[in-house]
Formats: sequence, C-alpha cells, structure tokens
Amino acid sequence: MENQRARRSAMSRARNSLLFTTIGPGTAWVLWLDADVVETPASLIQDLAAHDKPVIVPNCLQRYTNDEGKPDVRGYDLNSWQDSPEAAAIAKKMGPDDILLEGYGEMATYRKLMAKIADTSEGRDQKTIMPLDGVGGTALLVKAEVHRDGAMFPPFAFYHLMETEGFAKMARRLGWGCWGLPNYFVSLNLRWKM
Repeated sequence: MENQRARRSAMSRARNSLLFTTIGPGTAWVLWLDADVVETPASLIQDLAAHDKPVIVPNCLQRYTNDEGKPDVRGYDLNSWQDSPEAAAIAKKMGPDDILLEGYGEMATYRKLMAKIADTSEGRDQKTIMPLDGVGGTALLVKAEVHRDGAMFPPFAFYHLMETEGFAKMARRLGWGCWGLPNYFVSLNLRWKM
C-alpha cells in the first residue's frame, strides 16, 4: 500500500505522455491496454465501441492454478467500481493529498467491485452494462473527445483518487459517463501457483 502513490503517479505520467504525444485531430478512440493482458476477444475494440459510451471497460480476469492444481479464473482489476457511502466517509476524513485505494483490508471501502460480480458461466450476457464511478486501466476504451475535453490521468490526488480512478472522476466531473461490462472479459495469465 505504501508504494501505490509513487507507482500510480509514474503510471499516470506515462499514460499522459503517450496521450499528449499521440492524439491527433483525426483520433476517434483511444484504447488503453496493459502489456500483461494475454487474452482478449478478437473483436474487442468493435465490441466496446458498439456500446457508444464515452468511457467503457471490460472486466479483467486472471488465469491461475488453484489449490487443487486446476486452471481457474478470478477477478483481477479492482479499480472498476461503483462508489459507496463508506468510501465517501473515509474520503471526508482524509487530508487533501491522501488517496483511497481499493483491495486493502486496512482501507475497507465496501465499493461494488465489477471484478467481484462477474458471471463466468458460458451462457452469460456479455452485453450487460453498468455505470461506474472508478475505472481500471487493464483494458479501457475512451472516446478521444473525452481526453480533448481535459480528462487525463492525474499523477496527484484528485478528490483522493489517482491514475485511472482519478481519470474516471475527472471525466465524470466534465460530464462524461463511465461504464463497465461485468460479463465481457479480457484476461491476464498468472504463471505461478497462488
């Protein structure tokens, strides 16, 4: 938890540098895809863009070997969430430079995490969509006009959020909605047993 501020600040600066040096007047969409994503549907961009939302994220699962030695999946990206009264109460008690972090027992936010509500059954509705207050960056599709409007990845505490979660807060404050697809997956591969 203690290294998160520095890590997220560095990630934000890298994302912003990429954004500010590559976005052009003809850019319609920006896809943010982490390097450790190993599996996506071939139609990822088309599927996300078909929802025509300004900011949209699929759910990210992590492949791993469970305690029984069998391949399994679990939710991975905890930064896609709907806010909670508990998180708001924690934020009110924080100093201006403090940040809220997800996934740490010592900071229980009780947010509704998209990673925890995934339906992994074969017959799931992959088009199920939900509004989000925070988004992760494992796979993130953004209409370029959202970035042109000023939404970037804050490398500082922005309403107690940084990087992709801060970006979602910034986009929402600019009037753009953020959305998630809890049953549409990209995945990471964990090569060791947990």
